[in-house]
Amino acid sequence: MLGLTLSVLLMLMATASAQAQTEDVCEVQFNQLRAHLAPEALPITGVKADKERVGLLKLVDDAQNLASIGKTSDAVKKLGDFTVKIDQLEAAGRISAESADQLRSDAQASTVCLQDSEASMTVGAVN
Repeated sequence: MLGLTLSVLLMLMATASAQAQTEDVCEVQFNQLRAHLAPEALPITGVKADKERVGLLKLVDDAQNLASIGKTSDAVKKLGDFTVKIDQLEAAGRISAESADQLRSDAQASTVCLQDSEASMTVGAVN
């Protein structure tokens, strides 16, 4: 009975550690993405520029929060939604092509980080 309890505790600790690792590992990428959304880094034209920026930041925050609780595929979907929004803003001429390219690159880097982290956790769980 004690052995079973210890096994369960070790599995729970490993899972919590892996989830925390996903957040820590990709924190750099998410912070870079947020930095490029700052008003001085990303001029958005139009009367709803502040609302657009808040919406973009919410997508990034949601993605990072989902990743931190181990919902990597949902986090990746949020980053996909972010990219769609960037594409829409660029197509409408509300952000520059250079800004759009930078943000897409940042979102891709975050996505790759999440997928790599998930893959390494899966390999670790199998071993």
